[in-house]
Amino acid sequence: MTSATHGGDTFMMSGQDNREGDPPNKIPIALTATVNGSKVNISGPSGPFIAGKDTGAWQFDFTLYDNTGGLDVQFDSLDCADNLATCPPTGSGDNSSQIGGVTKNNSATPKTAGFTDNNSNKAKDGPMNVSFQWNFTCNDPSKTVGAYDPLISNGGRT
Repeated sequence: MTSATHGGDTFMMSGQDNREGDPPNKIPIALTATVNGSKVNISGPSGPFIAGKDTGAWQFDFTLYDNTGGLDVQFDSLDCADNLATCPPTGSGDNSSQIGGVTKNNSATPKTAGFTDNNSNKAKDGPMNVSFQWNFTCNDPSKTVGAYDPLISNGGRT
C-alpha cells in the first residue's frame, strides 16, 4: 500500500479509500497561488502519485486557493505525456494515452479542475510514468504565473 501526505491528510493510493467520505481511486489535491514580486507561485504536493497495479482508473480533483489578493489566478491548460521520468512534459497539449476527461471550472470559488488517469498500461512492462503540468493565467499581464507539474507512476493492469 502506498500513501501520500499533504496538509495533514494521507491519501491511500492502492485502491483504498483516500479520505473518509471519498470514493476509492479519487485523489483530492489542494493547490495554492501566492504572489512574490512579479511572479505568481503555484504550490501543491510534490508527487509522484502512485496508481497501484490493477487498481483501475484514478480521478484527480484539483482545488485552487488563490491567495494573491485579486490576481484572479485560473486554470488555463493541461500538458501531459507518457513515459517521461521528469516534469514538465516535453511539448504542449495532450500527449498521453493515460490522461482523459479533463475539466476546469474557473467560475467556482475556489476554482476547480480535474482529470482521469486511466492506469491502463500493461503491468508486465513495468510502471509507466505519466508527466502532467497544469498551466495557469492571471488578470495582470506583468506577472509570470508558475505551473504545477508532478508525476504519476501507473502500475497498470494485468
